[in-house]
Amino acid sequence: MTGKKFLNAEVATRASLRIFLGIFLLAPYLVWLMWISSWNWPSVQEWWGTLETAFIQAGLSAVCCMLIGFLFFMAAQGWKSARMQRASEIALLLPNVVPPLFLILAILSWVTPWMAFPYGFTAVVFAHVLLNSGLVAVSLNRLFHAKLGGMAETAWVFGASRTLFLRKVALPFLKTDLACMFLFVFSLSFTSFSIPLVLGGEKLVTLEVAIFDSIRMEGRWDKAVILAAIQSLILFLLAWSLPHNFWPKRQAQSSLDYFALKGFRLLVFIPAFLLVVGWISGALLAFRSNGFEVPWVEPLLNSLALGVSVGILNFILFLLTAYVSPHPGLSRFLSGYLAPSPAIVGFAMLLLPGEGEIFNFVKLSVALTLILFPLLYRWTVHSALSSLRDQILTARTLGADWSLILFDVVWPQVAPQLLRASGLAALWASGDFAISGIVAGEMHTVPLVMENLLSNYRIESAQLLMFPLALAGLALYGLFTGAARYVSR
Repeated sequence: MTGKKFLNAEVATRASLRIFLGIFLLAPYLVWLMWISSWNWPSVQEWWGTLETAFIQAGLSAVCCMLIGFLFFMAAQGWKSARMQRASEIALLLPNVVPPLFLILAILSWVTPWMAFPYGFTAVVFAHVLLNSGLVAVSLNRLFHAKLGGMAETAWVFGASRTLFLRKVALPFLKTDLACMFLFVFSLSFTSFSIPLVLGGEKLVTLEVAIFDSIRMEGRWDKAVILAAIQSLILFLLAWSLPHNFWPKRQAQSSLDYFALKGFRLLVFIPAFLLVVGWISGALLAFRSNGFEVPWVEPLLNSLALGVSVGILNFILFLLTAYVSPHPGLSRFLSGYLAPSPAIVGFAMLLLPGEGEIFNFVKLSVALTLILFPLLYRWTVHSALSSLRDQILTARTLGADWSLILFDVVWPQVAPQLLRASGLAALWASGDFAISGIVAGEMHTVPLVMENLLSNYRIESAQLLMFPLALAGLALYGLFTGAARYVSR
C-alpha cells in the first residue's frame, strides 16, 4: 500500500512539474494579460507591412543560409584528418555561439574604415547569413553521416554522379530533416532582435523592432502583445507540423569524399576569419587611439555574475525537463514552442513588483532564461533526451521509479550535453545588451557600456571592451564544460 501511494505521489509530482514548466515559459504572456485592462486590435495596415517585411527578411536569410551552408558542408569534406575536421567544425560554429554583439562589432570593423555602413535590409540579411550558415553546414555534416553515409558510399562505388544522388536519394530521403533545418534557421532570423535593432537602422523595421517600438515609443502595450502573439502563433504552427530533430547525436568520424569540394576546403574558415580579424583589427585601432577610457571592471563583474546565474537557471530547467520526460505532450510543446519576443519578456519583467539592483538582477536572469531555454532545448537537449526514450521505458517496465531513472540512467548519459547547453546560456547572457537594456535599470554590464558607446558613434572604444567580455564569456563556458568533463569521467 505504501509503495502504491509513493507511485501515485511521484506521478502527481511529475504532472505538477510539467504544468509548472509550461506556466513558467508562458509567464510573460500571463503577466501582460493580467496587466492590460483594455484591448484594441490594431488595424491590418499597422502590422501587415511589418509582418511581410519580417517574413521576406527571414525567408531570404534562411534560403541563403541553406545554400551557403551546403557549400560549406561540401568544402568541409575535403579535410581528411580528424583534427582538421574538428577545427573546421569549430570555425563554422564560432559565429553562432558568440553573442550577437560580437558579430555586429566585427562587421562594423570591416566596413566603417572604408565607407558608411549600409544599415538596412541587406546588412541584417548578411549578418544572419554569417551567423547561421556555419550552423547549417555542421548540421548537414552530422545529418549526412547519420542517415546517408552508407548509401553515399554505395553510390560512389557504383559510379553514380553526385548530382544524381542528391536529386534522387538525398533530397527525397532528407526532405523532412531539411524542412526542419530551414524552419529552425527561419525562426532564428524571424525572431532576431539584437541584429535588426542595431544594423537595421531606420530603413528596416522587423516585427521584433515593431513590438519594441510599440511599447517604448507608442505606449501601446496591447498592440505589442498582440503582435508578439501573432509571431509566436505563426512559428508555433510551423514548428508543430515539423518538430523533427535535425541535430543527430552521433558524431561524424570521417569525411564523405563523395561530396567533397577539395579545392574549396579553406572556405570553411571564412566565417571565423571575418569574425576574429574584425575583432582584432577594431581593437588594435581603438587601443592605438585612446586605450581604455571607460570604467569596465565593475560592469565585467556584473556580466560574470549574470552569466553564472543564467547558466545555473537553465541547468535547473534542463534537469527538471529530464525528470518529467518522456512525455509526448511535453515533447511536442517544447519542440514547437519558441520564446516570446524579447521586448515582451523584458517589459513583462518590469511589470512585476520589486525594485532595486537585486530585484533587477533576478528579473534579468529570469528574462534571459525564458529567452534562451527554448532555443537551447531544441538545439541540443531534445536530441539527447529523445535518444534515451527506449532505455527509460525499459527501466520503467522493470519497475524502476522515476528518481532512480533520472540519476542512474538519464543523468550519466546526458549530463555533458546539459552542462554544455548551460555553458552556452551563460556565454550568451554575459554578452546580452538587448534584454539588459530593458530590465537592468541602473546595473551596468560590459555589453550595455559597449552599446552606449556604439549609440554615440564611438565604435573603437566599444571594440576595445570586446576582449575582456570575450574572456569572461569563455571563462563561463569553460566553467560549465569543465564540469561536464568531470561528470563524464
